[in-house]
Amino acid sequence: MIKKILTLFVLSLFIPFSSVLSDSRILSPEGYVTYITQQTLDVLGNKNKSTDEKVDNITDIFLSNLAVREISLFVLGPYRRNLDSGQKTEYINLIKRFVSEIYSIRLASFPSGDFSILNSTDNGRSGIIVKTTIQFSDDPNPTKIDWRLIKKQDGDFKIFDLRVVGIWMAQEQRSTFTSFLSKNNGNIDKLMDRLKKQLNK
Repeated sequence: MIKKILTLFVLSLFIPFSSVLSDSRILSPEGYVTYITQQTLDVLGNKNKSTDEKVDNITDIFLSNLAVREISLFVLGPYRRNLDSGQKTEYINLIKRFVSEIYSIRLASFPSGDFSILNSTDNGRSGIIVKTTIQFSDDPNPTKIDWRLIKKQDGDFKIFDLRVVGIWMAQEQRSTFTSFLSKNNGNIDKLMDRLKKQLNK
């Protein structure tokens, strides 16, 4: 279960875009999710790529799809007001590193599978929810994934969150971060120190 949650969380973060589809404004929400998921599954199923190649590829391009700034601030919860301008750039860069260096390595070793769109709902300011399933090649039971997309001012879609087996991943990270901060007087520097230690293990 943990393996699948980590896999699907990262599917939304590290997707290679071709030059033709680098502008997500030309896609519907369903088309956007279909394209990035299938591309990711193709990478995972490519036996000609080494694990290092997959990791490098995933790490290099994940920013194309993730709403990094929005998620970085969201996971701080009410403590985002404690983040001063001097810390913001370093904090967001740490979140980028955390995702790329921790999760992409785990993702690269997982299998490919078959993907299906179920439906989508536009919830206005709360985002667009696209419901999907993935049938992994090593698991007879399909895994349900809900994708929460946001539409940027320039019209591009970005992925804000994923719900896997009932858990919204960004919200889960928010709970982890705010719990840590509540025990450390809301000190953002201590949170960043914790992230750095995890990255340097």
